[in-house]
Amino acid sequence: MNIAMFSDTYLPQVNGVVTMIRLLEENLREMGHKVYIYTVDHPKATKSDYVYRIPSVKFPWEKDQRIGFPVDYKKIVKDVSAKEIDIIHAHTPVIVGYVARFVAKSLKIPCVNTYHTMMEEYVHYIPFMEPLLRVYMRGETKRFCNHYSVVIVPSEKIKKLLLGYGVTAPIEVIPNGVKLEPFHKEFSKQEVTEFWKRFDIPPERRIFIFVGRLGKEKSIDKLLENMERLLRVKENAHLLIVGGGPQEGYLRRMASSMRIGDNVTFTGYLNWPDEVSLAYHSSDVFVIASHTETFGLVVLEAIAAGLPVIAYKDDSFTGMVIDGENGFLCPDKERMHESMLKLMENDHMLREFSENSRRLSLGFSDDENAKKTLRLYERVVNRHS
Repeated sequence: MNIAMFSDTYLPQVNGVVTMIRLLEENLREMGHKVYIYTVDHPKATKSDYVYRIPSVKFPWEKDQRIGFPVDYKKIVKDVSAKEIDIIHAHTPVIVGYVARFVAKSLKIPCVNTYHTMMEEYVHYIPFMEPLLRVYMRGETKRFCNHYSVVIVPSEKIKKLLLGYGVTAPIEVIPNGVKLEPFHKEFSKQEVTEFWKRFDIPPERRIFIFVGRLGKEKSIDKLLENMERLLRVKENAHLLIVGGGPQEGYLRRMASSMRIGDNVTFTGYLNWPDEVSLAYHSSDVFVIASHTETFGLVVLEAIAAGLPVIAYKDDSFTGMVIDGENGFLCPDKERMHESMLKLMENDHMLREFSENSRRLSLGFSDDENAKKTLRLYERVVNRHS
């Protein structure tokens, strides 16, 4: 099968959507299928015979993101036609997603879309228009999704969300997968010690780790507030924040103003998966306060690495975090420190939760995700024919 994937984000960018696309395309190629990527250009991108780059500019409010400007639609249509594409898979509801729809309609190719991101939760980047944009985004999401043969979602949470928007296109739940091996990897005591030294983390600390994009929607400020409360009773607690994003400067200043800077470490971006896996294995507990996840990819990585998880209660973590079995799902973001304290004071619970996390992770693999997606492709193509 010849497959074209369209996305507004791809290598060398680093985020959850890019990770999912890379895993899916790699698995599909290993199964013998041809996969081509249509995405935005990037000043640091390397050339590839499988990647078609569309002109783009920096996103005004976030320099790491780019907006595609497909000035020559006919050229893209011609390129897709020459590759004899069987199905188009869009991974974005933004500019390149509309390009995917246009190309599919022009060539009468079936087209599916994965709804990766809760777009409504990102309108805060334009605060003076936020109320209007929320209403617009719900309506536009409905219109956008209804143009596809099938909408793929990673969780029941997102299916419910889209149904609430009024989406009538068929919706298929296919959980995201992760390549488990890099996170199952065992690291030596020396490697862990060197990681701590690299970031000036004293070895006697109990380390809580967050991995992800440092954006407002991730509620990392709530993690800092809970760390400040925890440190009032446990001075050896430490928060490790892995990743970068628009709020990094603000969060660093916040930690400093709260006088917890010595117990909070910002690593910036780390290489995925090796350095990120080492970060997990150098920590004790994964923490996340976000309520905007479509699927907790970093949570899946964390449990694969054997970490207990403390999370704000959210349907996107269903099956990955079982309250009281491999972590805690907190209904109140202000009181997550209470669960953090429980794991600091109970080593037996910490070990038991760790073992349970590793076991639960086995139900989510990248090859299973690819097999389910391929079966969906085949059904859509056959129905289209």
